[in-house]
Amino acid sequence: MDVIDRAQEDLARGDSIAARDRLVGALVRNPTSPGILELLAYTYLVLGDRAAAGAAWFLTDKSDDDPTASAAFAALEKQYRSPLMMARALPIHAPSDWYPTRARIRLERLGAAIEANGQQWVPPRDVVYFDEDGLNSDDFYDSDLDADDDDFAGARAGASYRTVRQRAIAATIVIAIAATSASVVLALVFG
Repeated sequence: MDVIDRAQEDLARGDSIAARDRLVGALVRNPTSPGILELLAYTYLVLGDRAAAGAAWFLTDKSDDDPTASAAFAALEKQYRSPLMMARALPIHAPSDWYPTRARIRLERLGAAIEANGQQWVPPRDVVYFDEDGLNSDDFYDSDLDADDDDFAGARAGASYRTVRQRAIAATIVIAIAATSASVVLALVFG
């Protein structure tokens, strides 16, 4: 029995808190699961927290003109009047490019609103670290990945997802370049 079935059983028993807790815990392990996000949003509605439902739906492919979702999005905006505060309320546990198209568009609009306020925000998993030469491990990924590859969950198919192996190879290349550069400098100085 998977987490969605268990959460639905919790809801059927009237234990909305247990369903919410189960889904929030599962969201950390499966951050872009449409089923988990959808059921979490409905669970928040049952609990009377329309803004939290909006935050969950924000990361789904739910249409902005869906009446229930649009009311939840409005409640989210009303509760968090600042775009930055709203961004921090979102249950983001994955890079933004793992989420469906509508969610990415919402995140881009939210980022633009934050920037228009003179503030900065990068979705939590979108941080990119550069080395001293300006190289970035994300420069070494292949965006045309096979969706049937075992390294990818269905939610990541088609996204610009970088595997651990790709990141390790990129890091190894960057380290090798730095080590080679350092050995050449040492040879010139002490050689």
